[in-house]
Amino acid sequence: MEKLPLNRVKVRNNLQRGQALLIVLLTMAVILTVVLSVVSRSVTDITVTTYEENALRAFSAAEAGIEEKLLNPYPLGTFSNPTVGYSGEVTNPSEGDTEFNHPGDLNSGEVATFWLVSHDSTGSRLTCPDANSCVTGTGVMRVCWGSEPQDPDWTKNPAVEVLLFYDDDDPSQSVAATNNFANVKVKRFAFDRYAASRANNFEPISNASCTIDGKTYAFRSDNITYPDVDCADRAGCRLMVKVRMYYNSGPQPLGITITGGTPLPAQGLVISSTGTAGESSRRVNVSQGYSETPTFFDSAVFSLKSLEKL
Repeated sequence: MEKLPLNRVKVRNNLQRGQALLIVLLTMAVILTVVLSVVSRSVTDITVTTYEENALRAFSAAEAGIEEKLLNPYPLGTFSNPTVGYSGEVTNPSEGDTEFNHPGDLNSGEVATFWLVSHDSTGSRLTCPDANSCVTGTGVMRVCWGSEPQDPDWTKNPAVEVLLFYDDDDPSQSVAATNNFANVKVKRFAFDRYAASRANNFEPISNASCTIDGKTYAFRSDNITYPDVDCADRAGCRLMVKVRMYYNSGPQPLGITITGGTPLPAQGLVISSTGTAGESSRRVNVSQGYSETPTFFDSAVFSLKSLEKL
């Protein structure tokens, strides 16, 4: 066996040591990369989880504020609870405006109420404390409804029934502290773009759209005439308008405008609550209308007999 010179053996051993060192360094680099990746992923997961948990806590806190004010919304204004972590405000929508979009879309058969008189500071009684708090004058009332564009299937497009409640005997009884509604009457309207096709005896309207506060509707009617009594300058003579939707296969929007005369009073409450937790914040808005009678009482107004308890 041939023996290598001593110097060649040393060079070969040095090369082997260098290769081993390189392999060790590469292995350490791979392990370090994997460890850093796992650590980074873990930190990211913890951050995301913490953010999601705080977001849920913030949303729950905002809902807690909403629930609290729904139970007792008065007085209006700001509210807060640092312990739970929410703050918010209760306001009156549309007060002093001439137009109002109903906050929720209506299915067929559902009813929306638009108030023509104001409510007191507790929302429990009707009142007309000043000339601008109740609708008076001879202005034009317009009801707008239906999504734009219209449904190509005309049978699915909505029609509306409008009930105008008024007190032509002594309006002060309806809007005074007694809130006596014994003499309230109703004037009924019904409008349908497709009245002829449906043969429903509704009043036909032209195919005219309208826009309320940036929201466009497919149909409108300006033919809501006021009662044949002197309501123009009698605050509280006109009490409210109820609009019932018909024929639509899904929820449809609804709005009202008054041109001329005094503007609309407040149409209920808007409760806005913001919850916070950590760096997360969530806002919840809820619209709440004023209390009103169940819809089956609307039929009693048309009855020629008094309601009797049996």
